[in-house]
Amino acid sequence: MASQFSSHCLTQLSAITSINGFQFRALDLKQDLPTLQSWFNQEYAQFWGMQGLNLAAIENLMAATQHKFALIGEWQGKALFMVELYDPAHDEIGHHYRVARGDCGMHLIIAPPDGNPISGLSFKVMDAIAQLVLEKLAFNRLVVEPDQLNSKIHRLNSRVGIRYEKAIQLSTKAAFLGFCTAAQRLRPSSTPSSTGLAQTTSALPSTLAAPVTSPMTLSTL
Repeated sequence: MASQFSSHCLTQLSAITSINGFQFRALDLKQDLPTLQSWFNQEYAQFWGMQGLNLAAIENLMAATQHKFALIGEWQGKALFMVELYDPAHDEIGHHYRVARGDCGMHLIIAPPDGNPISGLSFKVMDAIAQLVLEKLAFNRLVVEPDQLNSKIHRLNSRVGIRYEKAIQLSTKAAFLGFCTAAQRLRPSSTPSSTGLAQTTSALPSTLAAPVTSPMTLSTL
């Protein structure tokens, strides 16, 4: 699967996939770039490091390769989020742990609020992505490396069932390395200690188990 990551996944997703009311489709660079540019320029999207980039630069960074591709998630007929899936064996993250066959890396950005925030919506987005990766695409593990300063995503990851293994230093950020299997998704974490990092770093918020209160203003990169 690793050598044909993108082609394998896109073949599986050749038709529009609907999960929990969200419609997944391949990112259309010409159609979706202006929307992505507006999302990346939001204050909360600082963790992507793409603020101020022009359309050509974003297109270059988001173009699909053999080892990564992006999907747009639509809800009620509008683009709500973008998720990038990638092969950890061909990414910097692969230098920080022993990559296993069936691993799938993930980056996520959600649109800014359009009207009143909808409680629980971002959790539903994350859960739908976990279902997509672990069930529809049949990967063994979902791999994440969120910025240590992104406190909102740590709470959300915990609710989905992602377990943090260790703190790591990437070229662009200090991050946490986390994993989620299909079994773990069915047993979401509920306390800071369940991350395995609560005693080793102060970057995890003390309110890790608290619900997300701003459901459409986060980025997981």
